[in-house]
Amino acid sequence: MNKRRLAICDKDKDYLTMLQAYLSKKNPAGFEVVVFDSVRQAVTISKEECFDILLVGEGIYDTDVINIAAQKIFILQEDGLAGITGYSVVSKYQSMEQLMRQVLDSFALDEECTSVENKCRTPARLVTFYSPDRHRAQSVAALTAAQIYSDMGRKVLYISMQPFSGFEKLLGVRYESDMTDFMYFALKRPDKLMYKLEGIKRTMHNVDYLPPALDFADLVHIAEDEWKRCLDILLYNSGYSDIVVDLTESCEGFYHFLERSDAVYLLCAEDAFSKAMYAQFEQLMKIREFDAALERWIPFDFITGWENSISNLGQLSLSPIGAHMKGILRQNG
Repeated sequence: MNKRRLAICDKDKDYLTMLQAYLSKKNPAGFEVVVFDSVRQAVTISKEECFDILLVGEGIYDTDVINIAAQKIFILQEDGLAGITGYSVVSKYQSMEQLMRQVLDSFALDEECTSVENKCRTPARLVTFYSPDRHRAQSVAALTAAQIYSDMGRKVLYISMQPFSGFEKLLGVRYESDMTDFMYFALKRPDKLMYKLEGIKRTMHNVDYLPPALDFADLVHIAEDEWKRCLDILLYNSGYSDIVVDLTESCEGFYHFLERSDAVYLLCAEDAFSKAMYAQFEQLMKIREFDAALERWIPFDFITGWENSISNLGQLSLSPIGAHMKGILRQNG
């Protein structure tokens, strides 16, 4: 099976139209979406090619659903299950984003469900942000750049390696799973990475991001060769045009990320201590014979008073910080 197919069967045509429009716009996991307003029609089409996932409205369900060829079937619960058993259940009346997150995460975790690993010939562009002096604005700069790329119509994934990102407090959210859950899953089942990614990712300003690790020690325990494998999977299998990494030394793959990046933006303040730290970092890179990678490194400073421009993390690209970063990105392609 070369295509990922997601089928929706429901008699509520307005709901079908709304869900199909959402899926067409978001295109989760690269699905081909097909919709039906009768179980009989779904049975007929599934005989031509099995569906990966089937969503069946509670109101249209009948016993013929068992004849639909699908790897995993979900009942869209409305008022009650009315005696329907043997299938996974998701609430029909919730946000489309939450609905698909539950469906795809369940599919990813089901060992009986298989998928085709689609590898892109052209990898995503890897853009890394790092600050030798641990400048607090590093994350703001990286996230702003990701939003600017998104505003340009690019599909962007942002990854934070910060030991304490503070995202839950800053964004007023609670993460049930985080980046380390995704990492271990990706290494175990790379063929189903896109399903897990869709199930765990969050979105801000049209930028997808993996919830940062709650405990940085979980990242420290991931070996360098595992980081290399996972990075390859993300670059070639995730379907993103750009992956922006907010890098720290807590990652065992630290040097590999720097060497593999298409561009490394190095944030360094103008004070003597920051300049000294940058000089030592540059010296270390030369000792480790990363001279070729140095050509892709771009030092930059941040605007004064940046702390006053981060009241809304979802609108950084439209703030004074965004204007500053656009100039830096424009100068360096």
